[in-house]
Amino acid sequence: MKNRVVITGLGLVTPLGIDLEENWRKALAGISGINKLSLPGAGGCAIQAVGAVSDKDWQKIAEEFPEEALGEGERRTLFALWAAKAALEDSGLISSQGKRGRWGVTFAAGLGIYSLEDVHRWLLRDGSFDLMRFGRECSEVRRESMVRNHSHRAASVIAAKFSLSGLNCTVTSACASATQAIGIGFRAIQRGDADVILTGGSDSMINPLGLVGFVLLQAAATDSVDPGVTCRPFDRKRTGLVIGEGAGVAILEDEGHALKRGAKIYGEVGGYGSSMDSYQVTAPHPQGLGAALCMANALKDAGLEPDAIDYINAHGTGTRLNDAAETLAVKKVFKERAQRIAISSSKSLIGHLMAAAGAPEFVYTALTVYRDEIHPTSNLSHPDPKCDLDYVPNVMRCRRVEAALSNSFGFGGQNASVVVKKYVA
Repeated sequence: MKNRVVITGLGLVTPLGIDLEENWRKALAGISGINKLSLPGAGGCAIQAVGAVSDKDWQKIAEEFPEEALGEGERRTLFALWAAKAALEDSGLISSQGKRGRWGVTFAAGLGIYSLEDVHRWLLRDGSFDLMRFGRECSEVRRESMVRNHSHRAASVIAAKFSLSGLNCTVTSACASATQAIGIGFRAIQRGDADVILTGGSDSMINPLGLVGFVLLQAAATDSVDPGVTCRPFDRKRTGLVIGEGAGVAILEDEGHALKRGAKIYGEVGGYGSSMDSYQVTAPHPQGLGAALCMANALKDAGLEPDAIDYINAHGTGTRLNDAAETLAVKKVFKERAQRIAISSSKSLIGHLMAAAGAPEFVYTALTVYRDEIHPTSNLSHPDPKCDLDYVPNVMRCRRVEAALSNSFGFGGQNASVVVKKYVA
């Protein structure tokens, strides 16, 4: 017998805001959180549109966690703390006296960053790096540097801050990281290894080295148009992804544990699937084979037929290759049903949160199932014949959603999908 796993708390930090209701209200209205890049010297950057958390919201986060803001300083870790606290408060567990040894964290984070200032500081006149001097002075690197903040930093800080002393793991598998972390947390509760799992992801790659990497990969949008319309998933005129930052957290809980304390339940995690394209590092399988297998595995794990899915929160990056491959994958799995499934891309509103991407998308999927409301895919004005499914263009939709799928397909061919369904006792 497998334990049933329910969702009892949600928290967000996105370019749309740091409050759950504010995020959802803006998402339903199709409001974009994508704005013009404002880093120093940004005028010379090929990328001009990013989904950055506002300075006002960053200040609120820093004020909420003053010790961590002064000592830690890394944006993704502070984002994670805010979203974690919001989700724990939403679940009613923030001050609960439970068996904390059975409460854990499964979290996603991208690789740490190297700042240009640190690279420049230890360069020799011939352009080589002074390893000896760096070794003596490495404690002086900037506090957000990878040297001080490894991928597991957010998960460990969350666990310490909120006394979550059970299972703790970090997933770093490109754009599929957060959805895989959610799947791992789901499995832990399902098999009885934990009662509560705080799961999701946090990332921030809006920095010079992070941005230039996606320019070199030719994956990022470099339009000079209004930033709010730069991200155009499934549109014929799409030109690439828009980098975003933020965090998403969900509280997963054993059904019996949640019912015993009278928790509000947003929905049930029904199944999880993962796969590997085994095709190419920087491109999805052109027929969407890995993505199709991943979705099929999630449905099988949930014990659902394709006809049971009413909504898909698509990976929907706005790149030429991904959107076409994802469309083919959906058709492969759902066949005739594919035309009747409502599909939307959250990235059109908040950008691509990289390792954390699947976390806010899972939160939005849970809200869709709970409230029977579907946020639109914004900026979809020029239908692409290769992307001919119902992508809920530009206007939100009210529709009964019994079960939904949240997809994440990452660089390197990493794929993950999670099924969320209405909770029925």
